[in-house]
Order: sequence, then structure tokens, then C-alpha cells
Amino acid sequence: MNYPTTLQGWHDFYMITGTAAASLVGLLFVGLSLHLRVVVTHADVKALARITLASLGLTLVLALFMVIPPSDTPSSTGWNIVGAGIFGFVLIAGPLVAGIRSSHRALSAPHLILRFGLTTATFAGVITVDSILVAGDYHTGLTWLVGVSIVLLVGALRNSWDLLVSVGAATMHEADPPKTTAETAPKGEASSRSRPS
Repeated sequence: MNYPTTLQGWHDFYMITGTAAASLVGLLFVGLSLHLRVVVTHADVKALARITLASLGLTLVLALFMVIPPSDTPSSTGWNIVGAGIFGFVLIAGPLVAGIRSSHRALSAPHLILRFGLTTATFAGVITVDSILVAGDYHTGLTWLVGVSIVLLVGALRNSWDLLVSVGAATMHEADPPKTTAETAPKGEASSRSRPS
């Protein structure tokens, strides 16, 4: 089976993947716009938002390249996706460093490292698998690319959930007014302080 025929067999899969990524990008924008102040004031939240958006964007671009009518060689498809993966790395490099170095965090450091590490590994996986396409082994490349696409989409889903939960928690924390001494003291102490001497 030649390359165009083989790629045509994956058309529906990438149509579904691209549609899911595009829908999630829209939902992510809506969710973040409701709590924009928290996203802007927390470097780690902003970094996770940008990385999540880059993951969904890479998933969408990958799907677009896979449903474009192919040329006779897999290397052109492979080079397009390798370029998209490298561009994704450039987009997430700055936020990665800023998010990890941030002292005012809404997310714990291990949590950030896990999320950022998984995203970085998935981006590297996209570039590696598409290097196989560039080399001409399109059966292996297309098979592995399905797994990488699923991990990329599921990772972005998980990041989106963490992002929205952390933004909600930070919003609630900032909305709670600081308690006075009388509110934090035990009842007996509070009543004795309120009596005139």
C-alpha cells in the first residue's frame, strides 16, 4: 500500500482529534477569561495556560497536516510536523522557565514539574516520531504518531483540568477576607477581650 492510501486510512482519526483540540481551545479561553486576573498575576498559572494552549495548538496543527491531501512522499508531511513541534518548543521555553522560577505560585513545584515535564516529553515525541516519517518509514511513523497524538490530547486535557481547578482555588483564596484577631481567637478569649476593664 502506498503512502497516500495508507494516510487516507487515518483521515477520520485526525478529523476527530483536530475537532476535539479546536473545541478544547475555545473552552480553555472561556474558562480562563472568567478568572483572567489570577492568570495574569501568577507566573506559574500563566505558564501552564500557555503550555496547555500550545499542546492543543500542536494537536490541531498535527491533525491539519495529516488531513491535507498528501504528496507522494511522507517526508514532506514529516518535515511540516517537525517544524510545528520545534515551533511549539520555542513557544513553551520562556513560560517553562518563568513558571518554575516563580516565587508566588498557585501550583506546587512537584505538580508544575510533572505537568511541564510531560508536555515537554510529548513535544519531543512528536519531533522524534515525525523524524521517522522524514526518513521514509511511514508505516512505523504513522503507527507511533497515533499514540503520540493521543498522549498530547490527554495531557492537554489533564493540564486544562489542573489549570481551571488551580485558578478557581486561587480565586477563592484571594476572595476570602483576612480574619481579625477576635475571629481567630477561642470564644473565651474573644469575650474577655471585648469586656471593658
